Amino acid sequence: MSFIYASVYAFDQSHISSISNLSAKIQNYQKQIDYNNLQIINFKPYYESALIGNIAPFENLKAMLEQTLHQRLIQGKETKITVFADAACCWCENKWFDESEFLEKWCQNVHDEWTKNNYHITVICPHPHVMMDQSRLNAKRKIANLHDLMVDLDIYDLNRLRNTFAHRNDTRILVVESEPHLITLYAEYLSALDFDVIVAEDGNKCQSVLKEKDFDIVVLDMHLSDNMRTSNVTNEIHRVLPNQRIILTTTNPLNRLTTVIDSLGVSKQDVLVKPFMLSNLLELIKRK
Repeated sequence: MSFIYASVYAFDQSHISSISNLSAKIQNYQKQIDYNNLQIINFKPYYESALIGNIAPFENLKAMLEQTLHQRLIQGKETKITVFADAACCWCENKWFDESEFLEKWCQNVHDEWTKNNYHITVICPHPHVMMDQSRLNAKRKIANLHDLMVDLDIYDLNRLRNTFAHRNDTRILVVESEPHLITLYAEYLSALDFDVIVAEDGNKCQSVLKEKDFDIVVLDMHLSDNMRTSNVTNEIHRVLPNQRIILTTTNPLNRLTTVIDSLGVSKQDVLVKPFMLSNLLELIKRK
């Protein structure tokens, strides 16, 4: 897997986010650099260019990422890239929310294109605590709507949540999701809450796992990499386990899925439309 750290402060040694301050915390840092598994990008020129309405550097970055993906494929390396990019974050720090929203929208359109082309490129966009201020909730909602998933770390006090869900620590959950970074997010977060979590990356693996173990809940994404129809997966699940509860995640608007959901034997209340907060998923689990 390739990781790209694109920060406005990447080479600002006085800043906590500079690579000089972070490198010691990265395992085998120099080796990762030498093998091109880690790239550092000075994002400041990109940030300054976009401020005057020029996103050409971002277009060039898009082309570079796609070229990197193809090169890794040719070299027989894992064709998955994660990008940490904080330009929009810096705009939010300066309360330039409209500019941030514009860039986030462009990024999400690019990500949608990558998803359509089956490019495994994940972009992580951090945002400052100022976004949590009540007076900025509208800006927060707008930016959240431009992402597949939003994680509000401030509201996730794991010790508090462990107490809240302690009586459910025997709940077994199967997560069926093809995006590797979402798999990791779901698995690590739910496991931290003491849920018993198993992951499957496609419909075939899901069916195999269900033949071996029982689960209280199956969290099933409707856009799996093996292109197995959701109806085929749910039909097989309900054939073997008629009462199996399924929570669906999807990028499609709910009003376009009413008939489909009914045919899948899934409750409308058990459908999460991306982007969603992890707290929404926890609430569904709580309603078990």
